[in-house]
Amino acid sequence: MAIDQRLETSDKTALVEAEVYRWYNLFFPWSRGVASQSEGAIKPLYDALANDFRVVLTDGQIMDRENYWERLWGLHGKRAGSPESHIINLSITPLPGDFFLTVFDLVKNGITKKKVDSALMRLDPDSPSGISWIYVHESEHETSFA
Repeated sequence: MAIDQRLETSDKTALVEAEVYRWYNLFFPWSRGVASQSEGAIKPLYDALANDFRVVLTDGQIMDRENYWERLWGLHGKRAGSPESHIINLSITPLPGDFFLTVFDLVKNGITKKKVDSALMRLDPDSPSGISWIYVHESEHETSFA
């Protein structure tokens, strides 16, 4: 995807927002086993990860791009029957150099724990969506609602 460097900040922020939802819309059917267990169904997620990508999972485990790919591949169907997550409280802060700090909550109806993800992302013309994920930190918190 070619990115026009003259894009306004609001247009860039919209690209980042679309990427968050694109990622989840691919991950949800994969993790529930609804998507076919083929590389093509999940590889767009891997392709959006920067070469120097790192993630900190809710259990504190740190993974690089290759290890995260193995984790993604292994999650096919592992969350079958789990309620759908909803992205709420999405916040995108533009940073210098076409970087973005993105923070959002993932909540499930009837579940008192929510997942909070923060991600450092950047414009990337080599990524399928024009955005690459550099760093993600996942955490889990109790909510005051169910």
